[in-house]
Amino acid sequence: MSVDVAALYDEGFGIRSVAEEIGRSYSTARRRLLAAGVKLRPSGGRPLEPDPVAEYLADLYEQRGLSIRAIQTRTGYSYQFIWARLHAAGVQMRDRHGQPRKRVAR
Repeated sequence: MSVDVAALYDEGFGIRSVAEEIGRSYSTARRRLLAAGVKLRPSGGRPLEPDPVAEYLADLYEQRGLSIRAIQTRTGYSYQFIWARLHAAGVQMRDRHGQPRKRVAR
């Protein structure tokens, strides 16, 4: 019985899940997906959308000038959670000295 790896991936399975379904390694599953002509999704899951929490954290960071560590202490959210929400809200990050970070060309 041959498993349609492309169909599994299109159903929302990740490469690791496809690998488990076919009983093969991650690299084998990835090669089979590419051979089937599947356009792979970007890693890291879905991008975050701005939400009320992101807007609140952005206000603390931009308007009140709090650092991520200060926001972490104030809210109890993890550093990574705050960082991800600030990026989702489109906030320009500061360096250690409070200066805006230069944007990296992509």
